[in-house]
Amino acid sequence: MSARPTGMVTRFFRAPMQRTFEYEALDGSGRALSGRLAATHDREALRLLQAQSLIPVSLRLLAETEGAVRKSFMARPPSVQDRTLTLKQLALLLNAGVPLVQSVSTLKAQNLHPELGEAFGGVERRLRSGDTFVTALQAALPELPAYVFQLAAAGEAIGRLGKALDDGAKQMEYEHQVRVNIRNALTYPTILMISGITAVLFIFIVVVPRFSSMVANAKTPLPLLSRVVINTGTFLNAHLNVVLLLAVALGASIAWATRNPAMRLRLRENVARLPLIGKWLQEADLATWASMLATMLENGVDLIKGLQLARDSVNLPVLARKLDQVSKLVRGGQPLSQSLASQGLFNSTAVSLIQVGEESGEMPTMLLSLATLYEELGRQRMKRFLLLLEPIAILSIGGIIGLIVAAIMLAITSVNQLAI
Repeated sequence: MSARPTGMVTRFFRAPMQRTFEYEALDGSGRALSGRLAATHDREALRLLQAQSLIPVSLRLLAETEGAVRKSFMARPPSVQDRTLTLKQLALLLNAGVPLVQSVSTLKAQNLHPELGEAFGGVERRLRSGDTFVTALQAALPELPAYVFQLAAAGEAIGRLGKALDDGAKQMEYEHQVRVNIRNALTYPTILMISGITAVLFIFIVVVPRFSSMVANAKTPLPLLSRVVINTGTFLNAHLNVVLLLAVALGASIAWATRNPAMRLRLRENVARLPLIGKWLQEADLATWASMLATMLENGVDLIKGLQLARDSVNLPVLARKLDQVSKLVRGGQPLSQSLASQGLFNSTAVSLIQVGEESGEMPTMLLSLATLYEELGRQRMKRFLLLLEPIAILSIGGIIGLIVAAIMLAITSVNQLAI
């Protein structure tokens, strides 16, 4: 048997952007009823059912409506900020004492990204069927970092799920901010170099060939620098299609390399060997590792598992290999401070901090201090790197353009037999 809300009630509550929901509910005598109703969101649908003295059991947005909503977002997948904000909202509800199922239901009814709203609808259904929160979360949002599930499992076991999820969201924010800082730091020098290369090519392809016609009939031999510049400009101008094709191929190769995991890994290894930027990237990775391990330990994750998850957050292969060795030494019974010192990952100050944390039982606090220390060291090294990189790029491009101008002037003065 099925029951439907009356047309009058539906029309009374009708609002723009109506959605169709399927529901299952119990009436006053305990009979199971099912049907569909129109409402603007979950909360209104629940109020409609309660107005008819029905007890909601499940409520589901129809698939075709979900698809239409998803299309309105131009199929944009949830960003890191979307996932982080969602976890923080859930943690806030749990820390305020709201029951887990009700917190998930409340979160699902909010104006989340459609994929996240659908995912938390799945979490709610699994929780009502008896699954643990971690199992439901892994099934609904498998793209979350592995440490979020481990934190959730630990938090669920000790009754601190809200804090565990909040710490996981903060760690996601921290890692995202590190990546953004590195990308932002390299954006201006990259634009500067691309602009400089474009300007040099423009001079070679457009400007230099115009001067070559002026000196084509010169009776005296041109200086070597002038000949090189003019011949290069003439060649590039004559083979412009080939030059453009090579430029497009180079851009496509770079784009492919940045998306290929193996190429990215090789690139990181090569960059890590550079004198200044390599050290900067290592310190950023070590700061992330320390922050991650501190978060794990603070939420009751054991040291071995925490080391494994923290190691997974490291990007540079050379550091990852050393941290694998650290995990092996710790599993063999060696203290963490001695294991890190044997691999030369941290300086003596950092090792002393970790040793003090082991002896005092305040390892998470010391690791957070270590993360802050290395984050600041990396920030200072980044500033020094940029202070060197920008003038080097400007001087290099300016020097090339200056050589081109000098070559043109030498050619003109040589033809006119003028002394410089």
